[in-house]
Amino acid sequence: MNFAIPFAGGVVAALVNIAIAARLPRKRAAEFFNLFMAATSAFYFGSALAVGNSRTLLIETVVGAALFALALAGQWWSLKFTAIAFLAHGAWDLGHVLLGLGANAGTDFPVICVTYDWVIAGYLWWMASGGDKGNEKAATDKRAA
Repeated sequence: MNFAIPFAGGVVAALVNIAIAARLPRKRAAEFFNLFMAATSAFYFGSALAVGNSRTLLIETVVGAALFALALAGQWWSLKFTAIAFLAHGAWDLGHVLLGLGANAGTDFPVICVTYDWVIAGYLWWMASGGDKGNEKAATDKRAA
């Protein structure tokens, strides 16, 4: 299987989202990524229903609930929880491709997700570690003007 195109698609999608988020105040950018992960976690239940297998439904529901809980923790306490959620989501999608775990998501879509998720996870960890201090200052300067 050739994963070059889906891999590149995931990188491009992540970089576009990062470029958009970088223009937002830090709090709004964090809210965007937390909401994105919370919405993503909701799809697990639906994709498992389509399979019609109670074991898959249970596994996907547990994974979805864990990702949702991490997104909430990211919203309430630290964006590092959201970074962990994106890292875990990418790992779960890698399990779809390599091990056939969970609902069938095809071959290309999980590769896009793994790449997107891990790039975003790195960005969020950097952001949570204070790497975006200039972004918050720029947003503060715009409000003061």
